[in-house]
Amino acid sequence: MHSYFKDHWTGQLGFGATVFVNLLCISFVAASLTIEDWSFWAANLGVACIFLLLIWQIVGGLRCAAKQQKDHGDAWGIYLALVVATGLMGFQILDVVATRYFIEPRAKTIFGNDDFSAKLKGDTIYLGGEVNYLMYHALLAMLNEQKNVTTISLESEGGIVFAGRSIAKLLEKHELATQVENYCYSVCTLVFASGNKRTLQFGAEIGFHGYRFDVQGRHETVNPVEEQKKDEAYLITRGIDAEFLDRAFSTDAKTLWKPTRAELFEAGFITKP
Repeated sequence: MHSYFKDHWTGQLGFGATVFVNLLCISFVAASLTIEDWSFWAANLGVACIFLLLIWQIVGGLRCAAKQQKDHGDAWGIYLALVVATGLMGFQILDVVATRYFIEPRAKTIFGNDDFSAKLKGDTIYLGGEVNYLMYHALLAMLNEQKNVTTISLESEGGIVFAGRSIAKLLEKHELATQVENYCYSVCTLVFASGNKRTLQFGAEIGFHGYRFDVQGRHETVNPVEEQKKDEAYLITRGIDAEFLDRAFSTDAKTLWKPTRAELFEAGFITKP
């Protein structure tokens, strides 16, 4: 492997290996990595590796082109591949740097963003992503158009409590069943509890934690403790054990408590063992 890298660096590899492997293939693979979503240090390390790899590509490519020009009088294929490689690798570096250091993340609002999905399959609506008011309005429109819906399938890490309440009331009004096939965390559990029948697929997870005010750049305008008490009272009306809810809401807001299937059924959170 050391010899391979050295041979490219010195321009000793052939046209095929240089162009199709070292320039094009490596660049397409590197450009497909979602480095901007990695942790801070991993993203920085990824950018550094791509930068060094790009230098290695350029130096080796130019040396191979010079050798190709001398031996065959034509090296345009290598130069073209160098342009493509530089573009792909360079844009990957710029994308990560811009995302990490110059583009401010979208602030969470009371409306939420479009990081959700609502899809109808048969008699089931699949809701995924952030629980927000945009999800509520999408669901409302679907329920007004589709009269045969019986079940809402949830897959969410949470979202906005007030939007979750609105969705829960909508599901309760239409007497819909709820199910979770993979996971349902935070305020998603409030929506899940509104189902007249609540089922959990084997291997799926339900996760709880206490409330917190989580709107960046704004002063605390609501009391998380008071809002938590409101939802705790609502969940009790859904037939869920008060002691179970005490443990669920006492979990630190930065973590999750994931009770077992047996615990969920015993507490009345799911209606099928």
